[in-house]
Amino acid sequence: MSPSECRQPVKADKYQVWLATLILGRDVSLAIAAIFYRYASLPAPKSLARYWNFSLPSAEVHPTDISKYNTFLQLVLIGATTLLPVAGTAADTFLLSMTGGSIGMGGVMTTAQYIVAATTVWSGASYLWTKDAVKILGTKSHEEKMRILTKGRTIIAVCFGACGVIAMILEYR
Repeated sequence: MSPSECRQPVKADKYQVWLATLILGRDVSLAIAAIFYRYASLPAPKSLARYWNFSLPSAEVHPTDISKYNTFLQLVLIGATTLLPVAGTAADTFLLSMTGGSIGMGGVMTTAQYIVAATTVWSGASYLWTKDAVKILGTKSHEEKMRILTKGRTIIAVCFGACGVIAMILEYR
């Protein structure tokens, strides 16, 4: 971010498609993996009725700590973006006067967006390496459970990786 971008007044209508792509891409990747985990770990016989029968637990998914922080930061960014049209000019004037004209709301919001993007990537990646994030239940062998976990992590990596590439293309085009 250049110094001139920091001093620019922020525009409330500036919608960050790249950031939305990254956030939604993480969520969709985790949802697809959850569908796979449920199906792959469901005891035989597998059917649509048994898939939706939640009295048959087959997998547990626990949010990682960074995922919880990321959700908080996303909500703060959404709140700040929502309040920007109301308080943006006053906040921008205040920041510019306090920093000698070097940092305005544009710089603050851009920084917040990059922080949310970084924690979103960290959060998505944490499901790849955190061994307690997903637990396969039931009587399957340890090797079978590990095979299911590996395939699920691959789904997350490929889907989220593709969304990350799309988000980078959208941001830097």
